[in-house]
Amino acid sequence: MIAAVRRAGGLEPPVLAAVGRALGDDPRQAPPHCRSGEFDLWSDSETGSGTLFFGRIDNRADSARELGLPRDATPAAIYSAALERWGDAADLKLVGHYCAISLEGPGRLRLVRSPWTAPPMHFVANREVQAASPLLGALFAAGVEKRIDWDYLTDQLAYAHHDCEPVGWFRGIGRVPLGSRVRIDCAEWRLERYYDPTEVPSVRFARDDDYVARAWELLGEAARGALAGVERPAIMLSGGLDSPLAAAALLGQMPVEQRLHSYTFGPHQDWDGWVPPNRFGDEREMVRRFAAMHPRIEAHFPAAEGGHDHRLRDLLSRSEVPTANIANIGIFHPLLEAARADGCDAMFTALHGNFNISMDAGWAAPESLRKGKLRQLRRLLADATDEHEHSQLRKLLSMAVLPHLPAPLQKAIRKFAHPERFGDIPLGSLLSEEAAAKWRGRGVPSAFDRPPIPATRKQAIRTMWASADSGEDLDLGLGRLHGLAHRDVTAYRPLFEFCHGLPTDQLRRGGTDRYLARRVAEGIMPEEQRHEVRQGRHNVDWHARLTRQRAELVAQSEAIRAHRELSEILDIDRMQRLLADWPETTPGAAQERLPREMGLTRALTAASFVSHAEKRNDF
Repeated sequence: MIAAVRRAGGLEPPVLAAVGRALGDDPRQAPPHCRSGEFDLWSDSETGSGTLFFGRIDNRADSARELGLPRDATPAAIYSAALERWGDAADLKLVGHYCAISLEGPGRLRLVRSPWTAPPMHFVANREVQAASPLLGALFAAGVEKRIDWDYLTDQLAYAHHDCEPVGWFRGIGRVPLGSRVRIDCAEWRLERYYDPTEVPSVRFARDDDYVARAWELLGEAARGALAGVERPAIMLSGGLDSPLAAAALLGQMPVEQRLHSYTFGPHQDWDGWVPPNRFGDEREMVRRFAAMHPRIEAHFPAAEGGHDHRLRDLLSRSEVPTANIANIGIFHPLLEAARADGCDAMFTALHGNFNISMDAGWAAPESLRKGKLRQLRRLLADATDEHEHSQLRKLLSMAVLPHLPAPLQKAIRKFAHPERFGDIPLGSLLSEEAAAKWRGRGVPSAFDRPPIPATRKQAIRTMWASADSGEDLDLGLGRLHGLAHRDVTAYRPLFEFCHGLPTDQLRRGGTDRYLARRVAEGIMPEEQRHEVRQGRHNVDWHARLTRQRAELVAQSEAIRAHRELSEILDIDRMQRLLADWPETTPGAAQERLPREMGLTRALTAASFVSHAEKRNDF
């Protein structure tokens, strides 16, 4: 772990020790500390030329060779040499999952995060202190004041996530967005966005099979890089497309005698079996069939435990912040605990697969209309999955025409068609009317204000980029809590760039969505799974879990009334009514389901964050 701190008057020995303890996975083993110029530095990896590095470099061998370094050079040494040789261009030449802090002179820091995925990087720059670290706890240990930004918290509850912005949960503490640099010069700082995710070259091959072959080759490269340094790998395995493809790629790069442990959760035993249309809720049988095709996979199915807040306080103590999806994370702890108990040292996922290998070209219909490819458009509309059996005219208007209209006009039309789903407050939010009015007054758009169908490829990529710029604190916190490295096989920049440059018909062809992934999966998974058009729903048993906690949640929501800020932000009376008028089974109607499934859990998770930050125990 890494950190750099400069404070007017210096840091006293007790503060230095506190920062070290905050950075160490074990408080008894803090990272080495040194002083360089005006900054105190901590790093548990080799450093050079005043640069601290945290993460991994996937093209490590090629980069070391080009830089004239030994083949076994550490990532920190490679990054330092690359920065010295190539300057800021180093972050485009290197491929990996990393963040770095570099000293550039008296009172000056250079902070960077790699494109598409990276550990977090938080920073402070004022007249009293300049500091940076992936861990907020290190900044607090250095004496930075912990002040919740209530506007930011309100925005999060309105699904206005501030993705790609250099702001965070605490006032005066910024964050470096993905693919960006922040340069600090004493009390001043500036943001530099060095990577544009939409600037990718077109990919054109002579045959369909060539696209499949190259995608599989890149997935293998991604798996090889992700496996670096891992001795006993594990993977979160679902019944979909992405994680099985990642598992097969890992097996292809592992020694033939090595086994891959997989972990899959199932719904709670009290689940009533309800799933939304075009979804499935229990993936365990699909995983068993997939594992049967790959005898080196040792499949595990830990018992479902806890609710939305399972081990939440433990996680907050490692990360200090929630994230947009933390209310649905409790179900993952048993998987990580089981993997750790089985001796695994890394948990692999395929969380970014929907952004590359199994990307579905949602822009296909608007693009076909815009380019006058009417025969292609007709086939897209005719074969489109439609649970409501809409007419071809309505499909044309909603899938091809509407996406070309300005976003506010699109929302107005959808609100007219579905008034119950598009109100002034997002359906899954329990903001009070006063807080919602203040949020609207700030002009911060909600994720629900975003058009559901992108009109262009670039619009789709920018939406994916924004979504990717979240969850990094959660990933780091889970890794520190369970002692497991978190590695996403699909988080490989060349794989993103390849898939984003593909012809549209390589991603969606007629009625076949996720066309590339389905072809790559041939022979890798059962045919029923390869052609499955439903998607898994990992939080499908939310009603059963919350039902078991209802009395506790009623008490928690009532206790929030005593908190000045939260009682103004949250509609506590509505929270109480939703809990009192509790349905016996999972409600299907969105207006009944979303306020409970998403609104309650997000509101109570936000309250737990406040309670942790303020060191309270009353809610």
